[in-house]
Amino acid sequence: MTTGRHEKDDSFRDCGKEIVVVRKKGVTVRVFTVARKGCSSYLIAYYLGKKRHRETFRGTVENAKARAAEIAETISSQSAGDGILPLADVRAYEAAVEALKPLGLTLPAAVAELLSAKKRIGNRSLADAAEFYATHAQLDAPQKSLAEVAQEFLDAKRADKASLRYRQWLRYAIEPACVVLTRPIAEITEADVDDYLRSLTVSTRSRHNVRGALVSLFGFAQSRGYIPRDRASAAKLSARVKVQTGEVEIFTPGEMAALLAAADGDTLPLIALGGFAGLRTAEVARLEWRDVNLTRMMITVSKAKSKTRSRRNIPIQSNLAAWLAPYAKATGPVLRFKNTTKLEQKAATTSNVVWKHNALRHSFASYRLAQVESEGKVALEMGNSPQMIIKHYRELVSPADAAAWWAIIPK
Repeated sequence: MTTGRHEKDDSFRDCGKEIVVVRKKGVTVRVFTVARKGCSSYLIAYYLGKKRHRETFRGTVENAKARAAEIAETISSQSAGDGILPLADVRAYEAAVEALKPLGLTLPAAVAELLSAKKRIGNRSLADAAEFYATHAQLDAPQKSLAEVAQEFLDAKRADKASLRYRQWLRYAIEPACVVLTRPIAEITEADVDDYLRSLTVSTRSRHNVRGALVSLFGFAQSRGYIPRDRASAAKLSARVKVQTGEVEIFTPGEMAALLAAADGDTLPLIALGGFAGLRTAEVARLEWRDVNLTRMMITVSKAKSKTRSRRNIPIQSNLAAWLAPYAKATGPVLRFKNTTKLEQKAATTSNVVWKHNALRHSFASYRLAQVESEGKVALEMGNSPQMIIKHYRELVSPADAAAWWAIIPK
């Protein structure tokens, strides 16, 4: 390494009065006073290789000494093999370190981050990449947690007059996810949703339904601007659940008779309309007595009350008319209590019959198909497709069982 010259070197005679000499590992840096009116000024002089450098410094003598020591330390820290770092480079290094301080980054860390980013974006500039990210990541969007968005979603469904049963199911499907996925909804990835769904110890049908609820929730978040609108949400990008269909469960004529015999006025219409008309539980909850015409022997399910949003007419069988007659009214809701799950549990407990999921509708389809032998007719009454009727209900019960089912009447 090239070092500073000997203390008695007279090459700095034009600098002024020498007051300090700083030595560091063979490097000599000198400080001179400079006569100027109205201020204290100093000249810091040193050699880099064979070239002499001078730096004017204003301030106190202590600060001038500190600056001289800093220069000596910088020069002496360079190895002989690397040569002498130019002063401009030293200044650039110092400026870079100072600029990074507000970001809490060291220069090596900033360089590492820069290299990592450049490997990802190739020849594109970091400024362009940052602009693209800021535009699509919606950095100015509210940072809402999944739980906060879920509450807004449920409140919106209540304001939109969604049925109580549907809102209860949404809460049941969504709330457990809020406990596991605690990050802001904008940071939740499709992998997070996939991992959560696979962790559920439920049937594939239930997992499929939970995914559907999350897709609706994330769609709501997009409509509110909480996550980007220009791409599919994490829930929608998650893997679709392949539903494994099992055996269709139905009630026997004896079980149906026991359920009806034990049912009170609040529960009986739910059981009778499900088992003898094939209405979905949610459709019964929306039904009004004006939709049940015992004179014309016809039930009308409007678009607004149908799950498929298509109007359909269902003939009332004679045994169904007998069960409904004591409770029928001109107007008002068919079900006084909308919590159908509790009504079903109550019926099962009172009758001592094990409740089977969706078995009332399955029973109607099975016994009705055996009665009329027309999948098209049954499909129209149920608001389903003939293919589904054939797939699930054909030859499930015997004609004798069907006759017994439609002969269930009040004592």
